[in-house]
Amino acid sequence: MDRGAIFRRAFHVASPIFLAYYILPDQITPNITRQSLAILFIGTAGCIEIARIALGIRLFGLRPYEGQRVSAYAQGLLGLSFGLFVIQDPRIVVPVFLGMAWIDPLAAYCRQGGHPRLIPAAAYFAVFFAASALLHSFSQTYTILYGTVATGIAVFAEGPRIPQVDDDLLMQVVPMAVLYALLALLGAGLAWP
Repeated sequence: MDRGAIFRRAFHVASPIFLAYYILPDQITPNITRQSLAILFIGTAGCIEIARIALGIRLFGLRPYEGQRVSAYAQGLLGLSFGLFVIQDPRIVVPVFLGMAWIDPLAAYCRQGGHPRLIPAAAYFAVFFAASALLHSFSQTYTILYGTVATGIAVFAEGPRIPQVDDDLLMQVVPMAVLYALLALLGAGLAWP
């Protein structure tokens, strides 16, 4: 495995650090809010991405085909931004983001090694279930239901290769949107004991 692939997988595994957004206070200083700090970070990353594409700069860890398209890193950040600013519900955003961050590299490993897709699917469900249990997000029954739905969608979204859209974006936006709609329709059930 080349160093770029190792870096990409390490970045995936470490990316849940961005979920620290949820533990920051709403008002960090009298003039800086949690949301404004996130917008500054996202805007800076967006400017770097635009400059990278416009100037043809190849950053370490990018795949060759990402040269003239929005990188997987930027699309992953776009997916998280969708969660933070559109969905806004950590009960949805946290387990889905963890699933993308930790299970996408596992799915790539399984695909390359000829292992069944059941392995990343089971791992995604376990991550979703554990995160939801730790957050006391939904009743146990709803955790199983939402975890099953999110797992199916995320594993499906990880599979197809769409030239301009990365699975780091799809594995977040699609499950988050579906879970948001399900939560609005069905609710969370009784909380964990």
